Amino acid sequence: MTLVLALKTIHITTLIIWCAGLLALPLLLAGDHRNLAQSDYTRLRLTLQNGYIAVITPAAVIAVTAGTALIFLRGLYVPWMFAKLVMVGFLVGLHGLTGHAIIAIGEAPGEAQLNLAIPRLVAAVLLMAIILLLVLAKPDVPLTLLPDWLQQPLGLQSPFEAVPM
Repeated sequence: MTLVLALKTIHITTLIIWCAGLLALPLLLAGDHRNLAQSDYTRLRLTLQNGYIAVITPAAVIAVTAGTALIFLRGLYVPWMFAKLVMVGFLVGLHGLTGHAIIAIGEAPGEAQLNLAIPRLVAAVLLMAIILLLVLAKPDVPLTLLPDWLQQPLGLQSPFEAVPM
């Protein structure tokens, strides 16, 4: 039980850091950077890159790793968890898009699409709200929402002699 508590603490702490970064970085990107002095622009660009590389991305990796370990330790193989994992996948994609925008302002400052920062921020808030709702409500998601090909074995050969239970 102590391991589960430690993993939950790590998962929630790093999740807060990751989500805060996914909200803060687009806000920093949303400003008009065209009239900044070179030294101020360089400071902003380095702040964005260091925050993304040294803080936000490691927090994301640790949060996902701890969350995955919790799924296996607690045996949470329920439909709402799979729905949550789909939303986390979208959050990871948004993380990548934010990183791409940070690289773009460093490589082509005049051509960076900073106007996309607000839609990224809105998408992040919506995804975080949906994930939080799924985790807190633990809704009974009917399996009929899944396509048939996800509900039946495909007749592929298993790499194991027997499937572990």
